[in-house]
Amino acid sequence: MALTTYELARIMEQMEESPEKVMYGKLLRELGNQSEERIRSAAKQLPLHTLKDIVYQFQRVIESRKGEQVDLLAQELIKDGISVEDLKAYMNK
Repeated sequence: MALTTYELARIMEQMEESPEKVMYGKLLRELGNQSEERIRSAAKQLPLHTLKDIVYQFQRVIESRKGEQVDLLAQELIKDGISVEDLKAYMNK
């Protein structure tokens, strides 16, 4: 019985910091360090439905993590002495 990427992602989420999850994270980091050509070549080896599942899961993670970047930017602005009102005034120019 083969698991879809979605099912695998759900199981991995439930495992928290299990060795499998750590290994999977390392694998994804290593994939991200590869050239565009190597990533495309690897992706072409997957069935289309599996590739779509992976893309869908990544899109969900990206959406859920957008706030992280906003928080980091807000902290940097506060550290530099720029208030929300200053930023809004600048953006309205």
